Amino acid sequence: MPKLSEVLDGSATALITIAPRLPTHASINEVVNQLSPAIARGYFTPEEDELIREKFSNYLTVRAALHSVLVDMKPIIFNQVKPNEAEYAKVFLIAFCTAAMLRRSGRHLVVNFRSNKMIWRKLNEAEPRYGIPRKQFTAVYRSLTSLRNVITFRQGVNYFEENRSSILALEADPKLLPIVELLKSELPYIESNLDDDLKKRLQFRLHSAKRRSRGVVQKTSFNAFKISGRLLSEIRNQWKRKRVTPIVQRKIQHLLKPGDVIITRHDDAATNLFLPGFWPHASLYIGSLEERAELDPENRHPQLQRAQDPKCVLEARKDGVLFRELNDTLNVDACTIIRPNLSKDQIRDGIARGISHEGKEYDFEFDFTRADKLVCTEVVYRAFDGIGNLNFKLANRSGRLCLSAEDLLDSAVDDRHFTVIAVYGFKGNRFFEKDAALKKLIESYRKNRN
Repeated sequence: MPKLSEVLDGSATALITIAPRLPTHASINEVVNQLSPAIARGYFTPEEDELIREKFSNYLTVRAALHSVLVDMKPIIFNQVKPNEAEYAKVFLIAFCTAAMLRRSGRHLVVNFRSNKMIWRKLNEAEPRYGIPRKQFTAVYRSLTSLRNVITFRQGVNYFEENRSSILALEADPKLLPIVELLKSELPYIESNLDDDLKKRLQFRLHSAKRRSRGVVQKTSFNAFKISGRLLSEIRNQWKRKRVTPIVQRKIQHLLKPGDVIITRHDDAATNLFLPGFWPHASLYIGSLEERAELDPENRHPQLQRAQDPKCVLEARKDGVLFRELNDTLNVDACTIIRPNLSKDQIRDGIARGISHEGKEYDFEFDFTRADKLVCTEVVYRAFDGIGNLNFKLANRSGRLCLSAEDLLDSAVDDRHFTVIAVYGFKGNRFFEKDAALKKLIESYRKNRN
């Protein structure tokens, strides 16, 4: 067991190191301002999603580090270890300052975001890329309003007021001077009274009750979508030979380059009845291991090496967002290949960003405002939106903001942000490239539009 002096030195050093990384009211306001377009729009773009995830992940990391300081102090504060009076004053200084910083930063976060359902919901999403479990914003709110935590902190405030002079006099110790300065900067925030804390607790409990009732409905709804989605995806004539034959697959493989988007169709899929247009499905060609290495010779994006040959496609289906073999993706009746008009470096960055979502569940609710579950077109959306001149506009369909496969094709036909490379399988088993492919693509899905 380490000596008390070692615990004190280590905790003091950790606290001084961590303090500058805590979010302030000003830094949170800056994030709110950066997200104001998203709030006005009603959803986060992938770039905005990355911003809020990164900021929240950093906060959770700092918060965990501060909690570890309190864990080290806990046996001494609660008399499991018996220090003398001078040692206890040092322990209390570190522990009380740490608790005050935790409460102040948590309060800033909750006060700024609790009234915004959109941000609250986003911060409660799980995000394995950043190591964020579900409901972390709720966990921060719950901790801040916990009756036990409120009372314990209030007892600390009382002890500090009774011993203020002796505690602040610890600034005479050079090792503790920075801690005393930190505590002095926290004192204005500590003055919030118990009644205010209890009021926030009541607000949280009321909100929590509403969330639980909505959560049951949402979970039931998602499970219903999941079950029906799986059933529909499996209703297909398993004995019908696909029109994209192995010969056609090899021809397509020779045309493909990393970053290409593959739009496909099964003639007999029951989901065609519910998904808009002739072209319902999309996937992202990430290339072979060798092609990805050529894109990133300096290994700036190690995640590009995660997919191993022969898996060269990132695709979201009922079993999740997974790396797949090309012949599996092209086991269809019709396909279109479009290529983003981006530089090699931009293609690399987009593929790396797309790969970061590998392993997530499929979103049977088709809700693009959340990023913990993805649909097929969302893989492309979260890979390339905001890179170069690519900015996709989500459309409201059946009450949900989403991007269809044919919206992606519009980016090739109208905006010219993609180039049409090839089309196969529309009105017979014919293969078209370049200008002929563009003409055939327009014919395939534009003729029946209102």
